[in-house]
Amino acid sequence: MIDRLIIGLAIMLMVGNNYAFDIPQALEIPIEKEFKLTQTQFNLLYSIFAVPNIGLSIGGGIMIDRMGGRWGVFTFSLMLGLSQLFIAFGGCYQKYYMMLVGRAIFGIASDLLHIAVFKVIARRMPHCLGTAMGLILTVPELAAALNSFLSPYLFEKTHSLKLPLLFGLSLCILSFLSGLLMIYLDTKYDQNIGEEPDEEVSLSQFKFSKPFIKMSLITTLMLAAYVPFLDNANKFYHERFGFSIMHAGRIVTVGYIVAALSSPIIGIISDSFSHKRHLLIVISTFMFFLSHLQLYYMPHSTHPNYMSVFALITLGLSYACYSSILMPALQSTVPENMLATALGILGIFENICMATVPMLSGTVYTFLKGQKDRMRDVDIIYLVLAGIGVCLSVNALPSQDKHIKLQKNANQQLHQKNEENNNLI
Repeated sequence: MIDRLIIGLAIMLMVGNNYAFDIPQALEIPIEKEFKLTQTQFNLLYSIFAVPNIGLSIGGGIMIDRMGGRWGVFTFSLMLGLSQLFIAFGGCYQKYYMMLVGRAIFGIASDLLHIAVFKVIARRMPHCLGTAMGLILTVPELAAALNSFLSPYLFEKTHSLKLPLLFGLSLCILSFLSGLLMIYLDTKYDQNIGEEPDEEVSLSQFKFSKPFIKMSLITTLMLAAYVPFLDNANKFYHERFGFSIMHAGRIVTVGYIVAALSSPIIGIISDSFSHKRHLLIVISTFMFFLSHLQLYYMPHSTHPNYMSVFALITLGLSYACYSSILMPALQSTVPENMLATALGILGIFENICMATVPMLSGTVYTFLKGQKDRMRDVDIIYLVLAGIGVCLSVNALPSQDKHIKLQKNANQQLHQKNEENNNLI
């Protein structure tokens, strides 16, 4: 019961993060008009989110391994709220560079908050990691779906960016309070009698195994085919499939909803068939490729093309697979006491892509100015990223199962050793 409550609080903790992250996407056209931004300048609000983490994520991961997951949850959920306050002031007073600084700080806090939550959950629930991680990563996406509805609605009612941004700030504060309660419950009902930080963790101790490197590349490519696309999804569906801006925002929520609804089922499959994980990984990467294949080949339309919703359904299922299959698979390639360090290293790969892919797509979009269906050409970027991921997963992952099994046994022995020490105490 306590584990379920902690998962629920972890979900609430991520709600503010997911809602606030996608506010620029939901208000892309109003922001571009009020700040007089080009597509590339707007995409910089997402690229700057990732740039600081290219260097800081690994240091943050090592720090979380040393200080403990609870410390990370408190520190970075507080930092998240403060950064959103900075962003809100920048939006309210039309200070573009203040928003950029706020987004950079928000990116650092968001990345390390995810790592801290993963550390707490992996330590507490190692036997149902696929289900737990799937829920924690996908259910908060419903907040992103709510943002796609609510932020344009609040803007239309007030004709101002103030209310949408301040509402995002209020959710970040609520998430911080949820994080405090999560820390309290995890401490009070800790079966391991207190969290023992790994004080001796250092990067020199980390082993860059082939399965870890391959899974890092695969998860990075899949995330790069998902997040930057959704950052411009409202505009994509408006220009390519004939939806109004408001209607496009509603249509895009389909992907978020499908991810949240399907993740419990996919999580159970992931936990139940962990011995077939290499096959599940191949299926997951192919789902991303299939979704962008649909988006690329569907015809351009000046009237709403509701067939395009099927691509969003596939994309939602893809993200559920990423959360419930790919992330637990990556975590199973490293020792539990160095999990945050491993996720920090993963953050370097992911943030390089999160920084460069939005800028690349914005540059391609600007370069093709005047063409009728330039969003179709932009989607080639995501199609290529997903295709490379499929090739990597098919090429070399069957040999990974043996390594995962050995690492799983090592983690179980670590848990047994901790329990024996606790019994002696």
